[in-house]
Amino acid sequence: MERQFEALRHGAYDLLVIGGGIYGAWTAYDAALRGYRVALVEKTDWAAGTSSASSKLIHGGLRYLEHFNFGLVHHGLTERATLTRIAPHAVDPIRFVIPKYDGDRVSSWKMRLGLVLYDLLAGKGQPVAPHDRFNADELRSSFPYLSTDGLIGGFSYGDCQEDDARVTLEVVAAAQMAGAVVVNHAAVEELIRLDDRVIGAQVVDRISGNRTAVKARLTINAAGPWAPALAGGRPTVGAYKLIKGVHLMMPGLPGPKDAFLLTARSDGRVFFVIPWYDHTIIGTTESDYEGDLKDLTVYEDEAEYLLDEANRAMKAANWTRADIRGCFSGVRTLMGGSDGSLSAVSRDFQVRKPAPGLWMPIGGKYTTARGDAEELVDAARGDLGPARRSRRTHQQPLAWAPSGDIGAWRAEAESDARGLGVDESAAAWLVKRHGSRTDAVLDLIRAEPTLAERLHAQTPFVRAEVVFAASEEMALTLADVLRRRLPVMLMLPPDRAVARLAAELMAPVLGWDKAETESQCVDALSLWPTIAPRS
Repeated sequence: MERQFEALRHGAYDLLVIGGGIYGAWTAYDAALRGYRVALVEKTDWAAGTSSASSKLIHGGLRYLEHFNFGLVHHGLTERATLTRIAPHAVDPIRFVIPKYDGDRVSSWKMRLGLVLYDLLAGKGQPVAPHDRFNADELRSSFPYLSTDGLIGGFSYGDCQEDDARVTLEVVAAAQMAGAVVVNHAAVEELIRLDDRVIGAQVVDRISGNRTAVKARLTINAAGPWAPALAGGRPTVGAYKLIKGVHLMMPGLPGPKDAFLLTARSDGRVFFVIPWYDHTIIGTTESDYEGDLKDLTVYEDEAEYLLDEANRAMKAANWTRADIRGCFSGVRTLMGGSDGSLSAVSRDFQVRKPAPGLWMPIGGKYTTARGDAEELVDAARGDLGPARRSRRTHQQPLAWAPSGDIGAWRAEAESDARGLGVDESAAAWLVKRHGSRTDAVLDLIRAEPTLAERLHAQTPFVRAEVVFAASEEMALTLADVLRRRLPVMLMLPPDRAVARLAAELMAPVLGWDKAETESQCVDALSLWPTIAPRS
């Protein structure tokens, strides 16, 4: 991946996409693959906002059936099949277990009806098996940490999971391979207008300080929760809600690596317990957010809520505050208007046009971003002119997808990594994260065997991945690496030793002197997610 700020200066573009989250990435990729001239700019780093703060799932959203949002669920399940097909290295099936207790808000018959409908909406050609049913004894045997008081049985169903920041990065890489000019750490200072029409944006390189005007036939403001402010905060943008979600990272659970869909007893909300990178994610909370988008703190009461509810369902786990290994939070921009449960607020994707030449996507889900971007580019052809090629992102393998049999490829790549001294767990995750570029990472280890060592014993990432991120993945800061190329910040409390080790690995690649290396450590530690009391 090559950062291309100077290329922004050369001529006008058909499409300027502002925002390097999953929606901006898929929009840029789709348009570039059709032959449009595309520029994609991001003020910090790829997936730096909401797109690295999801529940790490590719799913239809079983809970949305309760609000009769059948279209959204069908859309998500269709995309689940598509994403598994085009990115089999990055999207993996996972089984969810739903334990049922006496007095649950949703009865067993209603849950079974919902699961039958979920399977029907998915249709054929799905990467997961249909739902199943279990009695209480089967659940106790498989998951001995589950609370058994009032346990009457349960269900299971299939969905998929991924690393949201990595998949976003790979879509950006695919956009660049398709011809898009992509630049991270490039902020839009202001939109350029000709009369009432937006014709591009003034962009500043936050690394060099250089500026350039980027002209485009159409500008897509895909900056997520930051988009309304960039559009001038005009009332014509329409009503929207900012909804905050919080997740905790806990130690891994013993036994089968299944996830759980649970219902909070205190308020009836649904939340997940999900295995991820040998850890366990608990989340999410949902709450209206009106604070500063620069300060997405995880508060103590939010963490206590998730811990209390998880421990109620998994009593033998007996998690305490001391067991929390990391945390993260994010904000989504959804169409406003619901006075009831936040889970009832529409996740449907819409495009608002606050000014001629300026479009702003609102709503949607990580899972459906590819299909939504496809529809957006379809609709934009009136502004962009006819495309040279038809839509193809639903067929084109993603940038780092290996060819051939995925199982055989994965076994061979993991064996190669283990042969170079990478431990078994780290090898499996390395192959999943890097796909067809795995051998390029392993070449670094062949040249320097100490790079096979883990960055930290508690995280399944090796030192070679830090070097690779700085040299090949457009990572320009220590936070780029420790938060998004590798989700280290989500799995550890602030750790100066890890920060320094990673910075020293990056320094020769990026030409940092001792002062810059120290500055990068200080900056990264200041951005490390922590839990704080609510003021």
